[in-house]
Amino acid sequence: MSNQTQQLPPMDSLQPGKKSNKFVAVIFVLLVTATLAFVMIKMEPKEQKKENSKVTPAVEVIQINPVNYIVPIKSDGMVVPKTRIDIAAEINGRITFVAEKFNNGSSFNKGDVLLRIDPIDYELAITRAQANVAAQQANLDLQQAKSDLAKSDWEKYGKKGKANPLNLNLPQVASAKAALSGARADLDLAKRSLQKTNVVAPFSGVVLSKMVDLGQFVTLSTPLASIASTEIAEIRMSLSDEQLHNSGLDKFDGSQKITVSISSEEVQGVQWVGTVARIEAQRDAKTLFNYAVVEVANPFSQQKTPLRFNTFVNVNLDGKTLKQVYPVERGYVTLDNKVKVLSPESKLNYKKVEIVYADEDYNYISSGIDVTDKIIITGLSHIKVGDDLKLAE
Repeated sequence: MSNQTQQLPPMDSLQPGKKSNKFVAVIFVLLVTATLAFVMIKMEPKEQKKENSKVTPAVEVIQINPVNYIVPIKSDGMVVPKTRIDIAAEINGRITFVAEKFNNGSSFNKGDVLLRIDPIDYELAITRAQANVAAQQANLDLQQAKSDLAKSDWEKYGKKGKANPLNLNLPQVASAKAALSGARADLDLAKRSLQKTNVVAPFSGVVLSKMVDLGQFVTLSTPLASIASTEIAEIRMSLSDEQLHNSGLDKFDGSQKITVSISSEEVQGVQWVGTVARIEAQRDAKTLFNYAVVEVANPFSQQKTPLRFNTFVNVNLDGKTLKQVYPVERGYVTLDNKVKVLSPESKLNYKKVEIVYADEDYNYISSGIDVTDKIIITGLSHIKVGDDLKLAE
């Protein structure tokens, strides 16, 4: 048996279509790659152009007209009586009458009798004083008659020289005259004491505190009541140095009539009127505030609703007039007093301004801008002076 090596046919001869399929696949891949490369090349310039393009920010602007602005001065204070006194007994005695108006919080008019002290002892004192006056008058008449008679006798009997005063009874006449004057003074004093039995209101007002009542015995200087006048009330309003200057009260000398408006949160819809009476000479030692005193005439009857004492009130008055100033909202002004404006070339610009007054909402600008300036009110970030801007549509 002979050993012969049997050779297998090659693989290509066994798969005749394999080579053509592989070639087609390669061609397809090349075509796809070329297509993608073409698309990317076409798109790349547009993307670069888009990336390199710059967007101009759009802004809103306002133009402001100048105005004449009256600076409002706002303060507050407590209503107190201008006149408040403690009345006391001027004589001794028992209280026999108390008026219905003599109660805490009650009102009274000038001349009203608030209470009365027993007058009997003082009426008797007047009777005694009148009797004493009559007696002294009779004594004077007697002594004067004696003096006249002595003078007549001196002349009648032709006595020479000047008569001695004793001979003419002149010292007795002088003594009688002095005694009569003293008696009349005692009568006036008795009458005055009787008048003091009636405690009369010295002004129209209210009783703040009642200290005695019917039947109580009082002595000289016994406190009877604390009363306050309702003719004029006062309000002590605090002012900063700026408010004092803006109100013009720093030059107040009392000759000007400055009217104020008064209101209270406790009483809605009611306003009272007062006038500035004086500026206190010294500041408060702790707060360094200045104080102006406002007077309110007839606080209890000026309006239907009375302005009661110890009421906390708001006080408003018109200050100086700032002429031709530009009111710009505080948010549109930088901390270093500049405003953003749109230049005629539509570029960002900053203008330095002078602020003469500011409140919670507005800065009032006297110079640095004018009516033609377009003030930018749109917030801008990462934008510098000279950058292009455009108006928002």
